[in-house]
Amino acid sequence: MDNKISSIIKRSLRVTSGYITAFLIMCALSASVFGLARENTPQAMPWLSFATFLVLFFAVYNEMRSLAVKESRPQYNINPSKFKGLLYGALGVIPILLVQLIIIAIRVTEPYAVFRRRIFQLVSGPLYWLARILGNEIWHYFLAVASIIIIAFLGYFAGHKKFYITAWLRETLGTKKSKKA
Repeated sequence: MDNKISSIIKRSLRVTSGYITAFLIMCALSASVFGLARENTPQAMPWLSFATFLVLFFAVYNEMRSLAVKESRPQYNINPSKFKGLLYGALGVIPILLVQLIIIAIRVTEPYAVFRRRIFQLVSGPLYWLARILGNEIWHYFLAVASIIIIAFLGYFAGHKKFYITAWLRETLGTKKSKKA
């Protein structure tokens, strides 16, 4: 482990890979939604988007948490800040923002404007439900991307503080595993 720029970019691309994973799951499952909910597709897509957002959340959160645990070990001598997840998240969403900006920048005639918007919504698939809650305008999708940065921060912060959400849930709910004698 080191603090070179190339290493930081490589680690931040783990956020991007989590998004790509959720996006591919969204693409695979959306075909079945289109087939099963023909008339109700506009009502079903936010639910599919939310499900893939959960995949995105756990992928990014766990990746950043394990990265923080690894970086905070004394053998690496990195001494990372607990806010380094913000850096990884911000660098990780740049490719996502670039793809969104390219889609918006493409000029099309009026009949294809709806098609371009649907492509934009597909690329923003795991964040569609959040953008729809915010108002479903183009800039709401860019605002929804900030949630990925927050997820990366929370995961890194949890790893830095050695906080494990599953252990906390077990303790809170009182479902700790019993020790066998």
